[in-house]
Amino acid sequence: MHELWRGNANAWECDELGHLNVRYYVDKAMQAVGTLSDMIGMRGAFGAEATATLIVRDLHVRFFAEARPGAPLVIEGGVGEISDTGLTAVLMMRHVAQGRLAASFTMTLDHADPRNARPFAWTQRARSAMDVLTVAVPDEAGPRGIERVEPAREVSLARADALGLAAPGRGRFGPQDGDIFGRMRPECAIAKISDSVIHFRDGFPEQWANHASGEPLRHASALLELRIVYRTYPRPGDGFVVRSGVTAAGEKVRSLVHWVLDPATGRPWWSAQGIGCTMDLDARKLVPAGAETLKRLQAAAIPGLTI
Repeated sequence: MHELWRGNANAWECDELGHLNVRYYVDKAMQAVGTLSDMIGMRGAFGAEATATLIVRDLHVRFFAEARPGAPLVIEGGVGEISDTGLTAVLMMRHVAQGRLAASFTMTLDHADPRNARPFAWTQRARSAMDVLTVAVPDEAGPRGIERVEPAREVSLARADALGLAAPGRGRFGPQDGDIFGRMRPECAIAKISDSVIHFRDGFPEQWANHASGEPLRHASALLELRIVYRTYPRPGDGFVVRSGVTAAGEKVRSLVHWVLDPATGRPWWSAQGIGCTMDLDARKLVPAGAETLKRLQAAAIPGLTI
């Protein structure tokens, strides 16, 4: 594996749970992708003068050990697979001081025109460089609770209404959400869901009850695994609505699907599946769902709902 990024978990990147928010994991992973692009001869791929760039189409993340404020981190990785017009990047984030794995990332990226986002073939020079950067995919980088299925074809506002999906989030994309080409930055996908999920009562009823009580937050929702399918990249000024549903639940974890849609057209921006849990903020460990909570979660599950 090749070192692609080195830094830390800044205090301002950490949330109410006291650890690095999911959006910043992806932000740091994208910086690592930038380094990888340099190494395959695509210098400036994310700059204003780029003639080719890398666009994320599918992202899988597993979270292994939380990163608390100030934690020193490093990302190593390389190229897992190469297609005619893209590649799969494999990235492993580690706690430097502890030697522990913090997260793994598997990204499917298009080699594309930066303006119109159309994929095109690699040069022979780039392919030769990627051959040197090819790495074996560690077992930890593979899916655990999320099956590698083809994304659902029918993802729309009308379908969300028909399934009775909750609507925990709504908002707009601002200039701060866009990259140099005017497309949404990849980390914004999980950021918009993260900012909305507290309203998803069916997904985390115990956390909602805690907030309703007015007592200090002692148990909170956390993410163990994530997959995002980027369908269309929005631009600043576009709106979004988050529609969410539970697909399955056990004592320790619950599976949630989120469709993020354009409220003006009903078409999807992206869809995501997460494996979530409830974390004890004092003990810093997973809290099993009680019998009543588990019953409520299972009753809320929507058959056939997929990413």
